Amino acid sequence: MSKPSLIAIVDDDEAMRDALFDLLQVEGLSARTFGDAGSFLASVAIDAFDCVITDVRMPGIDGLELQRRLRALGLPIPVIFVTSAEDEASRAQAMADGATAYLPKPLASAELLHELSIALHRQSG
Repeated sequence: MSKPSLIAIVDDDEAMRDALFDLLQVEGLSARTFGDAGSFLASVAIDAFDCVITDVRMPGIDGLELQRRLRALGLPIPVIFVTSAEDEASRAQAMADGATAYLPKPLASAELLHELSIALHRQSG
């Protein structure tokens, strides 16, 4: 029996964190929320997460740097960016660094769930 997937939601916007958490709960997925990348990286069981959903622009460590640090730690956790940053350079950098998806806000729930399903399938396969 496989373990249930655990998703990290890393966003400084509390309303966005709560909305994503609620969406994943409704879909039967387990999630933990983090208000910033630093608290996520300090998490005791960071390697227990199967996917990270994060914003690009956050105070302190931004989403792109978070992805780089995960890779530097040798953690191939899929990263999905959900952002209002309409910055093609950030999108290109995120994808070049291995992001699973780069989705614009306002977020289409179906699109996020589709990308999440792909990420979790790759992670388990």
